[in-house]
Amino acid sequence: MIEKVLDKAVKTREHLNELYIEISKEHLKKVCMYLYENKDALLRLIFASDEREIDGSFRVYYVFSIPGVDRFFIPLISLKGDDLSFPSITELIPSAHWYEREIQDMFGLVPEGHPDPRRLLLHEAFPAQSHPLRKDWGISDDDLKEWGEGLARKEKNEFMKVEGEGVYEIPVGPVHAGIIEPGHFRFSAIGETIFFLEPRLFYTHKGTEKHFEGMSFTEGVRLAERVSGTSSFSHSSAYCMAVERMAGIEIPEKAKAVRTLLLEMERLYNHIGDIGNMCAGTGLAVGYSRGAVIKERLMQLNDRITGSRYLRGINIVGGVTQDIFIYAEDILSILDLVTKEYKGLMKLLLGTVSHVERLENTGRLSKDIAMKMGVTGVAARASGSNDDIRKAHTHLLYDRLVFEAHSSARGDVFARMMVRAEEAECSISMIEALFESSYQGGLAEEVKEIPQHASALGYSESPRGSLFYWVMSDKNGRPLRVKLRSPSFCNWPAVPFAVHGNIVPDFPLCNKSFNLSYSGCDM
Repeated sequence: MIEKVLDKAVKTREHLNELYIEISKEHLKKVCMYLYENKDALLRLIFASDEREIDGSFRVYYVFSIPGVDRFFIPLISLKGDDLSFPSITELIPSAHWYEREIQDMFGLVPEGHPDPRRLLLHEAFPAQSHPLRKDWGISDDDLKEWGEGLARKEKNEFMKVEGEGVYEIPVGPVHAGIIEPGHFRFSAIGETIFFLEPRLFYTHKGTEKHFEGMSFTEGVRLAERVSGTSSFSHSSAYCMAVERMAGIEIPEKAKAVRTLLLEMERLYNHIGDIGNMCAGTGLAVGYSRGAVIKERLMQLNDRITGSRYLRGINIVGGVTQDIFIYAEDILSILDLVTKEYKGLMKLLLGTVSHVERLENTGRLSKDIAMKMGVTGVAARASGSNDDIRKAHTHLLYDRLVFEAHSSARGDVFARMMVRAEEAECSISMIEALFESSYQGGLAEEVKEIPQHASALGYSESPRGSLFYWVMSDKNGRPLRVKLRSPSFCNWPAVPFAVHGNIVPDFPLCNKSFNLSYSGCDM
C-alpha cells in the first residue's frame, strides 16, 4: 500500500498499529504529500522530541492515518549539529501550520518556508532564544534581563491588518466578562459583517508537557486529568493507553468496559450541556436552564459513583480503580430520567422557530476547509466528515458496540447542534448496551517497569473530538517526552473561517457551537 513511502525510508520500526518511517529531510515533502493526496490520509499531529541522550538528535514526527485502515503511518526526520531547520509542509497541508510554529517556539527548530513564522505559544515578552522543551533549558541571567524587552519587539507579532474603505477593528479580550480564560479576538468588520477574524490564545500556557517530564508515569495520570476539566476522563484514558502500550500490557476486559462506559457518560453530559449553552447565544433562557439541569443531574451521578464530578481518580496505568458496574441501578434509573428530560428539551428547541432560525445558515464551515484545517470531532462531522477515532482506530470495547459516526453536510450551527443531539442518543444506547453483558478479569494489570526509550501513541474520542498522547521513556524508564494534542488545538484555527460573512452579534453563537477549550489549548 505504501511502497513508495518505504522506498524513501532510512529505516523503519513497527509497534502495534504504529509504523515509524525514518526519512531524510529531502524526502519529507514528497512522503507527506503522497500520504495526504494519494491515500487521503489525515494528518493527526506533528511534534518534536529532544532525543539527544540517545544519539545527539532532535526528531520531528508526522502522524498520519488512512481512512479505513487501523494503522498510523509516522514519517520522521532527525536533526543534529548546527542545521536545526526542517522543510515546512504548511503550504501543502494547511493543518500543519500551528504544529510547525509550536515546534519553533518550544524547541527552536525552524520550519523553513512557513508562510507565517510569528510566535504562537510564547508571547512577545518571552526571551527570544529560550526554548522550554529542550532538555538543557533553564532560565538564565540573560533571559531574565531580556524578559520585559520582548514587548519592544511587538512588531514581530502584530495582528494581521485588513485595509480598505469602511473596514474597522473590534478588539475583544484577552480579559473577558465572566469566568472564562483569556483569549484575544481581533475582528475586522464592515458595518456589522465580519470580514476577518484573528484569534490569539496561549495567554495562560501552563507548560504541561514540561511538567510531565518531572513526574513518574503513574503520577502523570493526575496531570492528564487536569489538562481540560470537562474532558478529564478522555485525557487520562488516552495517556494511560499510551503508557500501557509502551509497557506491552493489555488491560483486563472489565477495565476496558469501565473505561468505555465512563467515556460515554462524559460525552453525554458534555453534549447535553453544550446544546443548552447554545441557547444562551440565541437568548432562549428556558433552553439554557433545562440543559444545565440535565447536565447537573449527570454530574451529580458522576460524583456519586466515582467521587468526582469530572470522573477523576478512576484511571490508573494498567486499568481502573473501581468497578462502576456495581452502580447499575443508580446509573440506569438516572439515565431513564435524563432520556425523558433530554427528549423534552430537543422538542422545545426544534419547536422554537426563533431559535432554529438563528442556528440555520449561521457559522458555516465547508467540508473542504474542515478537512484542510484538520478539524476534528463534532465540528468536523457537522461539516461532512465522518471521522471518529472510536471507529477509525477501534479500542477498548467499541468493536462490540453498534453505533454510527453521525455527520451532516450543512456545516452550520444547526448541524453542530444536531450532531451533538444524535451522538447523545447514541451514548445513551451504548451505556444501556454495556450493562447487558458481564465482563471477565480484574480491574488492573500490574505495570512492573517501562523499557528504556520505548514509545507509543494513546488516543480517545473526547466530547470535542480526537485527542492524542505520544509518550516516550528515557534511559531510566521515566518520561523523556509526553506530547499531547487536544481537539481544541485543531479546531480553534477553523473558527475564523466559520464566522466570515456573519454579523458580529452571531460570533458568540458560533463560538458556543464549537465549544472549544482555552485550557485544553493553552496547555
